[in-house]
Amino acid sequence: MSGQTHSVTTSDSANDTTQSTANSANLAATPNRRFKPRFLAYAALLIIAAVCIVMVAQLGTSDTTELDGGRIQRLIPTPGAKILQQDIIGIDMAPGYEASLSLNGIPLPLDQTYVVPQTNQVTFKAGPGKVYDTLPAGQNCMIATYWQTAFGPSVSSSRSWCFTVI
Repeated sequence: MSGQTHSVTTSDSANDTTQSTANSANLAATPNRRFKPRFLAYAALLIIAAVCIVMVAQLGTSDTTELDGGRIQRLIPTPGAKILQQDIIGIDMAPGYEASLSLNGIPLPLDQTYVVPQTNQVTFKAGPGKVYDTLPAGQNCMIATYWQTAFGPSVSSSRSWCFTVI
């Protein structure tokens, strides 16, 4: 054999299978579950979101129960607010309730208020020919007298609040 080299490789399939089975067993015994900080961040964000949702839900319900047991849905403007002289003032009642308004002790005539029976809302906008041409500057206090529609104004309650006109 003149200058020819032959290489012979043998493969022992029994050993290869044993080694690969051993490698698979080691991989299964030690799972690749490393601590990943991003999962902790995701969990923290979920917890923060859940806490925010609960707080918003509690704030939403406390506003309605705080306003005379939920009979009043909204005061317009909110107590302590600063509004302009041409802004609308009034009250938004719960279904089944009606109201009349007084501003600074002066009753606002029904024909000068805007009543929306479908939403139980009573509002007033100052203007020419009305009790107020413009809302008086400074602190103003509103009194809403309200009652259940079924019983009428003879059985009524009242709510007062103040706001500032700038």
